Amino acid sequence: MPQLDRIIIFPQIFWLFVIFTIFYISLTHFFLPKFLRSLRARKEIIKINEAEASLLIKKSIGNQTKLKFLLSNYLSDIKKIFSINPILNISDAESLNTKKVDELISVMIKNSVLFCDSQILDSISINVKPVYSK
Repeated sequence: MPQLDRIIIFPQIFWLFVIFTIFYISLTHFFLPKFLRSLRARKEIIKINEAEASLLIKKSIGNQTKLKFLLSNYLSDIKKIFSINPILNISDAESLNTKKVDELISVMIKNSVLFCDSQILDSISINVKPVYSK
């Protein structure tokens, strides 16, 4: 076989070694730094995004605790007001007429949820089912 002849095999090995050496040097000198630079940039972007996300999570948790604290304070204030004022005492709930209050609350909720055009808001009808029906 002419490929395995002793005269031809040494130049083939030499040129194979030279070509792979040039290929290796070109890859490590030109392309590898570009790949490493892009990988480092991606890692930095990920670190920055993780830091921002953790900061937003901390702010969100802080806001949630503040909101819970304020809501519990306001709820206790409302309970105090209802317990102090005899007019607002709702111990006898069946004697109260809450249909008008429910309708007003539903209109306010509708307006706050659908804060768009007033004509659209007025065209939507909400039928309120009273909590205390006779």
